[in-house]
Amino acid sequence: MKTFFVLFPYLVLFLAMLTFVRLVSDRLRTRLAWALVLTAFASKFLVFEVFGGDTFTPQLPERLLWAINWAYSGFMILAVLSTLAWLARLRGRAMLLVAVVSWSVAAVGVYNGVKAPEVKEFSLPSPGLPEELDGYRIALISDLHVSAAATRWRTQAVVDRVNAAGADLVVCTGDIVDGSPERQGSNVEPLRELSASDGVYFITGNHELYHDYPSWKSLYDKWGLVFLDDACVFPRKGLALAGLGELSYIFSLEGPVNVAAKVFAPATNGEFRVLLQHRPGAARANAAAAKCNLQLSGHTHGGVMPLLDKIVAEHNNGFCRGVYDLGGASRLFVSPGTGQWAGFPVRFFNDPEITVIRLTRQ
Repeated sequence: MKTFFVLFPYLVLFLAMLTFVRLVSDRLRTRLAWALVLTAFASKFLVFEVFGGDTFTPQLPERLLWAINWAYSGFMILAVLSTLAWLARLRGRAMLLVAVVSWSVAAVGVYNGVKAPEVKEFSLPSPGLPEELDGYRIALISDLHVSAAATRWRTQAVVDRVNAAGADLVVCTGDIVDGSPERQGSNVEPLRELSASDGVYFITGNHELYHDYPSWKSLYDKWGLVFLDDACVFPRKGLALAGLGELSYIFSLEGPVNVAAKVFAPATNGEFRVLLQHRPGAARANAAAAKCNLQLSGHTHGGVMPLLDKIVAEHNNGFCRGVYDLGGASRLFVSPGTGQWAGFPVRFFNDPEITVIRLTRQ
């Protein structure tokens, strides 16, 4: 049964490819040529493994990776459009137009995934916010996914834009990098230049655990990056900032009193509580257990695109992007992500962003 579910998507794509090949021309040579091209474009992960040394974090030139991601994404879009074309009884030159549309849309999606993110600021009315924190600004970045497909230039652009925003506090909610310190250390290094008057804090995401995190942690410590995994700090009077690392996610779902509440134990003077956790799924449990006023999360990439965002929300307890009221004085904000994982390289109607949250009194 497991093998069936692994192979079934590829069977669907294969049938969609055959549909396009059959509709695009009646000439055998033309059909064979298209079949070879589409097979090559569909072989992204095989190419990554054979020529890049890893299925998901290949070491290949950045622009070549963009081209491969563009070819593969266009093939995926073509698979969907070919099915619709078959239902609409399109043939011949009309199918060539379908192909042009597919790879044009893919080009937009890949560009949206790798372009440097803009800064977007909004005000968040916050129940229980102390007067001295009215107007307090938090810059949030998440899901950078630094890799061979998103190299140092992009990290530097993010750092420069965050610093230029001049927020009081900078936080990063995980999934910083895909790859080893030996291969990606230089691409991540600009993060050490992040600065804010009340400090810069990080937590781990699920991708941190995929790529030799102990070695990364040693490098982060050397650079002076501060990780708040299961720790609480007080950046300013009246503000308690805590983080739950990726390893605590399961415990946040199954035993929130032992994790979220415990991490805020030092906050005993009625501070405004801000919690960092990569995945948003445990937000309601965290709010109930720890009485946190604001949770900041990422992980979902904003759902990547319309329709898919519904599926992403379904797998994250209804959370996908933006502000959610958790009841009482608790809010959740889910970042759409500051980068994009190279394994799913496109974004549509959902740009990456650096978010600046301005806390205001209700």
